Amino acid sequence: MKRLLSLTLLLLLATPVAGQEDVAQQQAQLDKLSREIQQRQAKLSKAQVAKDGLQAELRRTDKAISDSAQALKGQQRALAKSEATLAELGQRQSELEASQRRQRDQLAAQVRTAWMSGGQDHTALLLGNDDPATLERMLVYYQYLNQARIDAIEALKATAAELASVISQQQQERDRQADLLRQQERERSRLAERQKERQTALAKLERQLQRDSNQLALMQEDREVLERAITEALEALARSATLDGLADSKGRLPWPTSGKVSKGFGSHREGQLKWNGWLMSAPAGREIKAISAGQVVFADWLRGFGLVVVVDHGEQYLSLYGHTQALLKQVGDDVKPGEVIALTGSSGGLRQPGLYFEIRHRGRAVDPKPYLKKG
Repeated sequence: MKRLLSLTLLLLLATPVAGQEDVAQQQAQLDKLSREIQQRQAKLSKAQVAKDGLQAELRRTDKAISDSAQALKGQQRALAKSEATLAELGQRQSELEASQRRQRDQLAAQVRTAWMSGGQDHTALLLGNDDPATLERMLVYYQYLNQARIDAIEALKATAAELASVISQQQQERDRQADLLRQQERERSRLAERQKERQTALAKLERQLQRDSNQLALMQEDREVLERAITEALEALARSATLDGLADSKGRLPWPTSGKVSKGFGSHREGQLKWNGWLMSAPAGREIKAISAGQVVFADWLRGFGLVVVVDHGEQYLSLYGHTQALLKQVGDDVKPGEVIALTGSSGGLRQPGLYFEIRHRGRAVDPKPYLKKG
């Protein structure tokens, strides 16, 4: 519009003065053009405000999805633990039931032996025996036999009590597991609602972007925002001297998640832009793991990249994970190789769920392929 205004002014200056009426007419045209320019500028400003509002709405829904996904992940871990507890209780129940059967068999054998021996009149045997040594041995024998019966009965009672306790614990654990499953279903419903909200916000944003002729400039701005965020994160946190970088691990680092690389490093993106990392396709909610030991220096929502986590590996090496569904680590957290740090998603406006992954050295993006194991 500025070029159009300048061109109009040049045309007006180049036109010979024909009279007061012509000058007034040209001035009126110039005033009209100025008003149109002001209206267009106001419309662009209003569109920018609306776009910023949609970005804020998208950020809010992405954060809500992240919270639900984290809660669902925690409930899945609790459910797995509950299932393990049930398995242990089941094993203990089997052991107690086997012990109970052995104790009953032992007690029955003792009763049978006593009954079979009951054919002899023990009183007569004892009274009719004049040998004191034999009499003493018989008394000790019957004392031992009686104590063995008492011990067997007590052991059987203790086993029955423990078995009843185990069965009670199993019922409590099953009730707890059922409650966890109900909580999971509620979280899944919340997640589905928030994803629906996100799709609505994303559709609004896409319609706005379609009307915006500066989409390429917006992508360039997003890249600059990312560059600044990384720079600020590195300045805010001093890198740990114990981290050795990634140079010595070339060709041996694990992939951040399992999935297909849909856009490779250096491939054409749009206009003059190229991809500075990998765009990987993966279903939402898949675990994202740190490729090496490091420290989280950035973990937040970032325009154009959604929920992003950046890990510092030392020696000026960074790894970046974008468009995630949920961030499971915070700034300052130390991470181990292979530790889960986020979940795959489509935050930040990604059309299909997946992961955007970068490796940077000395502030510049490098091809991840030489660093990772062959897929």
